[in-house]
Amino acid sequence: MRIAGEFQASQWEKLRGQLEAGEQAAWNEAARLLDDRIRGRYLSHASRLLKEPYSGFAVLALDCAVVEALEQFRRGKAETPSGQGGAYFEAFLTQTRFKLHFTAATAALFYRTIRCGILHQAEAKADSLVKRNAAQPVVAPSNTGAGLVINARRFHEELESAFDDYKQSLIEGTDSKARQAFIQKMNVIARTPSDTGISGVMP
Repeated sequence: MRIAGEFQASQWEKLRGQLEAGEQAAWNEAARLLDDRIRGRYLSHASRLLKEPYSGFAVLALDCAVVEALEQFRRGKAETPSGQGGAYFEAFLTQTRFKLHFTAATAALFYRTIRCGILHQAEAKADSLVKRNAAQPVVAPSNTGAGLVINARRFHEELESAFDDYKQSLIEGTDSKARQAFIQKMNVIARTPSDTGISGVMP
């Protein structure tokens, strides 16, 4: 089972041992592995979609999947607990570089009107809007204040950078808890004996 690019789940146990031993080359490899998984399966495709007209909703659908997955990596969780989706989005949007654009209130509004709207009804809810004008900010209030105006292009660019920030934190190892959380999440993805859940791609 491939879990990132050509990397097989069967290779994870060896790499995990090297990561737990603190080998720097292994953490460099882990960051590359994560890049193959997240950028290779989602972010690169979203970037290409941005070149197509009317693609903002599709790009945000992919980006929202990445936001939730990255927050699971940050916490070392197999999946988002039932009823905690909003809290996961709020944490990611207010604790990463997105905190320059979001407050707790606007993060909650993003979750309700953008993430849930697009993924459950294929539309933005309330009077939230999705735009791609480069001159617009990442996020702005809607005319009524009941929703948001999201710049899909700039949101995606910020997510790419937030992802790079996360990978760099794993490489630098300044937060041992972040490294351990990464290992816990990857244990689930690789379906180690004590973990179940996340599906991979069969060869």
